[in-house]
Amino acid sequence: MKPDDARLARRVRSEIIRRELNTQKLEVICTHGVAYLGGELGPTRHNRVPDSKREMEIIVMIVRGMPGVRDVDNRVKWVDPY
Repeated sequence: MKPDDARLARRVRSEIIRRELNTQKLEVICTHGVAYLGGELGPTRHNRVPDSKREMEIIVMIVRGMPGVRDVDNRVKWVDPY
């Protein structure tokens, strides 16, 4: 991964973390401006998410709007243990 791609991946991950979700198993890879999202996301005990599909749509929309991101390949699995 090139330094610019690594920096963009860190920014994307940081932006998703701001949503106060469980991101321990989230994978973010950026290559040539494409953000590949994989692994798992889910709510925390303190931040329940009533509509997981809508939450994922919001995340993709936020990432797509970030400077340097040309496209998003979202393969995240939503896991709600609660």
